[in-house]
Amino acid sequence: MSREATWPVARTIGTSIAAAALALAVWVLAPPEVPRSHTTIIGLSILAGMLAVGSGRLMRLGTAWLVLSAIATPALVLVPVYRPPVWIFPAAVLLLAGFFSNGVRERVPLYLSNRKTQRAVADLLPEGPGRVFIDLGCGLGGVVAHVARARPDSQVLGVETAPLSFALAWLRIALFAPGNAHVRFQSIWATDVTHADMVYAFLSPAPMARLNAKLRAEMKPGSTFVSNSFAVPGSAPSAVVGLDDGRQTQLLIWKM
Repeated sequence: MSREATWPVARTIGTSIAAAALALAVWVLAPPEVPRSHTTIIGLSILAGMLAVGSGRLMRLGTAWLVLSAIATPALVLVPVYRPPVWIFPAAVLLLAGFFSNGVRERVPLYLSNRKTQRAVADLLPEGPGRVFIDLGCGLGGVVAHVARARPDSQVLGVETAPLSFALAWLRIALFAPGNAHVRFQSIWATDVTHADMVYAFLSPAPMARLNAKLRAEMKPGSTFVSNSFAVPGSAPSAVVGLDDGRQTQLLIWKM
């Protein structure tokens, strides 16, 4: 696994453990006059979560990793104190796997595209009715929903295989997106991109060489591939769009 793919995992784990350890040290070493109450330990767990998230933001971790820190860090504080039933742990693992399973299977963590990125991606879709836009690894469906609303004359498809991410994306699209938006439980490798005018992906460095080979073989001439942040090894993009957001997002664009 590449350095770029492993660092978000290591940073998330490291900040969560460090913040939780600090909170537990305060709990154990505090003077006797500090009450050992539920309010105190819960407050410490919340502060630890805020510290981990703040550290993650300084390290420019993505939103999904910050959410994971916000969940995992208080749990690391509360579990040694309250010692919950054993079934809690496999349930928590299944819950996290529902969102982050692709991080293990495909080395593609859950990254979420922010509002500025969604608007920029919609602006890059060529003008004209009947355009086809595909989001490979659509996460919670934010880009799919925005592009479908911004371009009602287009057909917008997102594919996702992390079970809970797909379920939430499907529900979001079914309830709140216009009729030209669709989400499928489908691997990016099994997705037909031959009719796409534009393909968007926010994955990781790990699959980019294989993905580039697939898109080069399948996409039609004149179509566009847009990668959020991650380059294709050995292939310079046709253009780069920089966004003035918190993580200084770059959209790398290749013309087929």
